Amino acid sequence: MAKHCLTARFRNLLRLSDFTMNLQPLYNIVMRALQIRFTLNKGNQMRIATLMLMSILAAGTFATPRVVHAWSWDDDEMATQDELDVQLAGYRKRVESGISLQERIVLLDRLIKLFQLHKRDTKPLEEERAQVLSDENAIQTVSEISRQKSQTLFQQSFDLIRQGQYREAQSKLIDAEHLNPTDKIVTDLRQKVDGVVVIIPEAPTDATSGDLVKRGIEQFVQNEPSKSLNFLMYAQQKAPDNKNIPALVELVKRTFPNESSEILDARLNLIDQKLQRALEKIYSGEYLDAAKECQEVLDLEPENALALTRLGSVYYAMGQVKQARVYWKQALALDPNNDVLKSFLSQTSAEADRAPSQALTYKVEKGDTLMTIAEKIYKNQSYWRKLYNANKAYLKNPYQLVVGQVLVIPPSTNLGTR
Repeated sequence: MAKHCLTARFRNLLRLSDFTMNLQPLYNIVMRALQIRFTLNKGNQMRIATLMLMSILAAGTFATPRVVHAWSWDDDEMATQDELDVQLAGYRKRVESGISLQERIVLLDRLIKLFQLHKRDTKPLEEERAQVLSDENAIQTVSEISRQKSQTLFQQSFDLIRQGQYREAQSKLIDAEHLNPTDKIVTDLRQKVDGVVVIIPEAPTDATSGDLVKRGIEQFVQNEPSKSLNFLMYAQQKAPDNKNIPALVELVKRTFPNESSEILDARLNLIDQKLQRALEKIYSGEYLDAAKECQEVLDLEPENALALTRLGSVYYAMGQVKQARVYWKQALALDPNNDVLKSFLSQTSAEADRAPSQALTYKVEKGDTLMTIAEKIYKNQSYWRKLYNANKAYLKNPYQLVVGQVLVIPPSTNLGTR
């Protein structure tokens, strides 16, 4: 009641006073200052503001006579209503400056709550929110479709890489990257293929070197630099006149500078070097590394009798006599006049009957994990970490195996505790 009395007195003063300016802006300024500086209810704020302005009037601050136009408000919500309009104007300005649809939805939710609180019409805001939400859902749907298309193009590009069609693969990857520019895997593959296309748009047609180049580049894009260099350097020796192959070798070295320090000398026969290293590893007791060298030779030359012979020797040194004899028999079939192999087989015949049989290497198949391999080899999944420790020099991630990758398998007698 006192609040309305003060308001009426203030209005009467405005009607009866002649001054140079409209007092409404001044009243707003006083009210704003009180709201900012003091925690007062609106009745007290109005009371103090009215008394302050009455003091100003009594002091005769404004000297030149002029009729002051009286103003009025409906109720105490006037300042709040003005503030809501300011909030709404601020939102419109932010939309014009450019914000995401998600940000707009958050801001609209806040405005709708404020408008509901002060009994303002929320229908226009709710309609706008529904439209923004519809736009956001449409964009998300398009994004999901784009990701699916990008993944399809990515797989198609990989098939083209295996076929040696590098320029076509590059085109697919560019389209995939446009559809999903945040996919780093697509970008990484596209960058590698870009480097390949600069050198050769497609693999050589020569049956021998062409297949080696394709396999080398496939290993390159799968982040297997050691295997990639094996294939490419061997291709270089098979086709010494092809000037593009040395450039591909250099590309792999530049891309993986920290992982190619132990590569063999490309000027020497790659097979001979690997077989020599396998022999040295056998003599030094590094049987797993020796097996890996022999297996890499067999990847390049599946019918290399000496690699089969030395792989048999690795198995024998590991106590896997039955598996050793399997490889020695394969080697003897390729080299039937080899008396050393005949002697090996003859001397180990009785021994093999008593020896356990277990493979020393394992080629990764589709769907394999270290746990499933441990279950298959040792009948115990908990040995997967032992497999990883035996192969960690060649595995970048224990949870990502590459189909066709060869793992060395330590015998169960050497596993110790889990």
